Amino acid sequence: MGLAGCGGDASEEQGPSRTMNMVTVNWIEGMAMTYMQEAILEDSLGMDVEVNEVQGGGIAFSSVARGDADFFNEAWLPTTHQDPWEKNKGESQKLGYTYKGTSVGIAVPAYVEVDSFPDFADYQEALDGTINGIEPGSAINGQIQRTIELYGMGDQYSITAASGPANWQALETAIDNEEPIAVAAWKPHWKWNVYDLKYVGGATTGDNVDIWGRPEDIFTIVDNSFVDDFPREVVCFLKEFEANDEQIGSLMNAFRNRGDLSKREGARQWIQNNPDDVRQWMRQARECAASDAPIETLPDDATFSSGQGG
Repeated sequence: MGLAGCGGDASEEQGPSRTMNMVTVNWIEGMAMTYMQEAILEDSLGMDVEVNEVQGGGIAFSSVARGDADFFNEAWLPTTHQDPWEKNKGESQKLGYTYKGTSVGIAVPAYVEVDSFPDFADYQEALDGTINGIEPGSAINGQIQRTIELYGMGDQYSITAASGPANWQALETAIDNEEPIAVAAWKPHWKWNVYDLKYVGGATTGDNVDIWGRPEDIFTIVDNSFVDDFPREVVCFLKEFEANDEQIGSLMNAFRNRGDLSKREGARQWIQNNPDDVRQWMRQARECAASDAPIETLPDDATFSSGQGG
């Protein structure tokens, strides 16, 4: 889906904009949150919202910085999306936290006898020398490649790039057949609740930190005029919105099991079935909007889970 013109840029004469463009990537956790937020923005906050789906986080970051999209709710920082953030942070800001305490890495089914990366040396034939990545150019593919090189296995292993859904479909197929497989993985994701998986030591958050970094957070990033362009209660809703493990797990499961429902219909069904969660987010938004204090974005280096404050 192509990117439309940005919904912001409200003038003093016109007042705050009621038209908004969101950008999302084909990652189930962010896509589910996006369509859920879209429904709340439209049904409870009177916004006219367009969702644009793009391939890859880098495109999402640049679309916000260029003004083609107003916000992106799945910026994994400070490590996973470090490169697109550094390229675009001059024209973007962190509005708030979407989720705290992520991890990424290479995962294998529990029955695969690979506990640390050097163990892959004994699995080259069984794995056909392949580690399943996600979209070409993604940060995690680069982290996997650097780890392969770190352990001197460049002649033994390569990365197969595919979409996130294709990555997890390959995992499902392998597990159904009790075959070995290694995939790019991350938390939060519903697969950890469905299958018995494990991260591979040396190839996950907290290990080889120069490559994999420390625990991260997911942020909502906005363009530099966002706070001034939109109604205060809308800005407050997105700033104060934060999903916990139970909420995001429930939302992802509902989204993937929505059957014939569209993404928007699935999001509204989840909202209908989880009114307490929605009331919580709306209460936080109202309290923020009622305050006389200015709405402030987060510092560029803000982080919670890496222990650097913010």
